[in-house]
Amino acid sequence: MWKLDHVVSASAVDVEERRLAEVLASAGYDVGKLTLNGLAQQVLAERAKATVMDIGIEPSNWPHFPLGNGGVEVRFQFSREEDQVNAKLALV
Repeated sequence: MWKLDHVVSASAVDVEERRLAEVLASAGYDVGKLTLNGLAQQVLAERAKATVMDIGIEPSNWPHFPLGNGGVEVRFQFSREEDQVNAKLALV
């Protein structure tokens, strides 16, 4: 099993959180009552997975975890070393 830990910065999470707030506000939601950080982290984890899958690599597993600094870590697992190396290049 080949592993790759991909970290998304807190600033990227903040940007995504603001984007989600804008979209929800334009749809009529009172975003002041919503907590969007977890959703923003999940969206960015899904985006990282999509980036890897766009180059034809299917991760075996890819859980994501919030970091204490506001970022998110995606822990990919691959069955082949070549997939791990190519995924790392795609996520740069």
